[in-house]
Amino acid sequence: MPALKEFLKDHEIEPYKECVICFCFVYDQSLPKRRVKDYDNLELKTILDVISTYVLLDDSGLYCDSHYTTELGETDQMIVTIMEKKRFPEWLMNREKHKITISENM
Repeated sequence: MPALKEFLKDHEIEPYKECVICFCFVYDQSLPKRRVKDYDNLELKTILDVISTYVLLDDSGLYCDSHYTTELGETDQMIVTIMEKKRFPEWLMNREKHKITISENM
C-alpha cells in the first residue's frame, strides 16, 4: 500500500490501541452477482498486516475487532474504515441506512 505510506509522510497518526476495522466490499451493480466472493476467499491478511504496521498498536483480537460487509455500488472497490470501538455502533447504523445490499437486488 504505497499510498498509505506516502500519506503518512505528511500526516502523523497516533496508532490505535483498540479499534474496529471495517472491510466493505463494493461490487459494481451492473455486473453479474456471481462475481461476489466469499469472505474466506479474500486476501485480507496482507492488507491487515500493512495497516497494522502503520496505524495499529497490534492487530490481535485483544486490540482489534473486525467487521465485513458486502454491498452493491457504481464501481468495484474495497473501503477500509478504522475507528475507535466506541464509534462503531453509530458508524454501522449510518452505513446501513445508505447502502444497497446484495439481498435487496436478488
